[in-house]
Amino acid sequence: MKIINNLRDFLVDHEYYIDIFEDKLHAYNYQKLLKLNDKDLMLKFEKFVLDVKGENIKILEMNKEEILIKGNIDSVRMINEK
Repeated sequence: MKIINNLRDFLVDHEYYIDIFEDKLHAYNYQKLLKLNDKDLMLKFEKFVLDVKGENIKILEMNKEEILIKGNIDSVRMINEK
């Protein structure tokens, strides 16, 4: 379906994207894992830091561009860097 692909290309920022599900978070094109424990995860992106808070946070899959975490996610915050 070409229309759906065109719409996705228009809406998706190819610099990064973040998908949030009920008990999972997927992030694409992060630069560095800054912090990880069972209650907090921080990812560095080019222009901001993503701060994820919750309980039982753990990494399910990870490579140099993508990460998939699972846990009871309470909050997700973008911290702009100046």
